[in-house]
Amino acid sequence: MRRASAWTGAALPLACLFAAPVSAQEQNAAADLPETVWPASAPAVDFGALQALPDWRGLWAPQPRLAPRPESPRLLGKYKALYDEIQTLIASRDPEALLKVERRASACEPPGMPGIMTQPYNIEFLFTPGRVTMIQEAYMQVRRIFTDGRPLPDDPDQTYNGFSIGHWEGDTLVVTTTGLRDGGVMGRWGITHSDKMTLTERIRLDPADKDLLVVENSFEDPIALAAPWHSTYYFKRQRHLDQLEFICAQNDRNPINENGDVEFLDAAP
Repeated sequence: MRRASAWTGAALPLACLFAAPVSAQEQNAAADLPETVWPASAPAVDFGALQALPDWRGLWAPQPRLAPRPESPRLLGKYKALYDEIQTLIASRDPEALLKVERRASACEPPGMPGIMTQPYNIEFLFTPGRVTMIQEAYMQVRRIFTDGRPLPDDPDQTYNGFSIGHWEGDTLVVTTTGLRDGGVMGRWGITHSDKMTLTERIRLDPADKDLLVVENSFEDPIALAAPWHSTYYFKRQRHLDQLEFICAQNDRNPINENGDVEFLDAAP
């Protein structure tokens, strides 16, 4: 399990915060640092290598209408039961069906991966040596994709966005993500995964349109899926726009129902 933080002890008296000697906590924190410094954080990096990468500057707006209809997922166990339940709810013609599909403990809880790639807000890519950083306008989410040769962790903490490593195959960024929390949404309408899911993305510009970004996904999960599941996302480049600040907690007023899920109320008057 990756260490979340070295500062896990009881709170120290205020005077100790300004003491000159190195504390035992600082000594322990130093001892817990990994021995390897990967190239993305090395003292010397090659910025010139970035010139060889494709041009992904600007903001990218999702284009759900361009995406082909995904194949039906071959889900297992509780993941199939949830999917079937939500499909039945949608087919019921309940006018509030789509509001009831959302099941989160807070309206400000981020969707995590791969939902971060399907929200109706733009995304931005930043290239630095050994890393691609992706910023999603919704909830101001940040995703880090390491391209400096480091391996996936053997026993990662389960988090919303997981742990992503990537490599370039020509102009295509191939990304592998693991360490995602159980129950995350890997597709709309109740297609969820376990914490053993591995997602592989192939991200590239469309050869016929350099302002169109294509993301091809392959999901593998020995617990939730009987076979790999695939989907494709498209994004259109918007060079003239900037991202806006998104502070969800400023207006997190949706009520919580008896099941502990947030109720997404219709905002129309």
